[in-house]
Amino acid sequence: MKHFLDLGSHEFEGLRKFCDRLSIDDSWSVYCYEANSIVYEKALESVSIFETKFHKFHFYNRAVLDKNGVITFHCHRGAWKDSAKNEFLKEYTVGSNALKHNPQCDIANGVVFDVVDMNVECIDINNILDRICDQDPMAEIYIKCDIEGSEFCVVPRLLESKHIRNIKQMYIEWHERFWHNKGMKKRIREKNSYLNRLKELKIECFATGNLTLDFETRTLNRLYRQLIKPVRRLIIRMKYQYPSIFGHC
Repeated sequence: MKHFLDLGSHEFEGLRKFCDRLSIDDSWSVYCYEANSIVYEKALESVSIFETKFHKFHFYNRAVLDKNGVITFHCHRGAWKDSAKNEFLKEYTVGSNALKHNPQCDIANGVVFDVVDMNVECIDINNILDRICDQDPMAEIYIKCDIEGSEFCVVPRLLESKHIRNIKQMYIEWHERFWHNKGMKKRIREKNSYLNRLKELKIECFATGNLTLDFETRTLNRLYRQLIKPVRRLIIRMKYQYPSIFGHC
């Protein structure tokens, strides 16, 4: 049987997308995990849409990590558009995380998070695989992983699983930018190492929503607007004011 793990379900935006992409139907079992209790309660309003759509459907208010227990989870209730905090985006609840160093903003777009810490249960990703494969040894597992930085502990944990070869495809959103103040280069090296290992195991892996390049592009565009563009305007203005000087250049 085919099984789909939606790690970081939010309000099922990804599940809807992958139902089309993977042709997920009533022959599949679907397991969804959302750790932000605020988002989880809101997403429960849509559960009835999915309960009869698949062979099995489970939705858990848990963080998927490399261990079991209870953790402090940084839930986002929304975000301010920028550091000026003049405009509040109530629906911007993405970015909630279980990181020890909780990012106060997202450097990719400049939003500043409104954070409330909550105690949330967490589950070891390998426990999830064990439960599935113990009941279905021939399981074909597809994973969507959008867990706001915790992929850096979940993916290496997956690589230790005795059921790793049951995984057919992984779709991972990487968040190395959350370490932009310190350690981002190290995270990029780790990411590449994990991707190479998955490739060696012949597991198809797709990077989705990777904003590292977008961030670099935006940074260059910002520098252009703030520095280079004004200098070019100044040079053009001086050419008109002092044509004799520039004519000899």
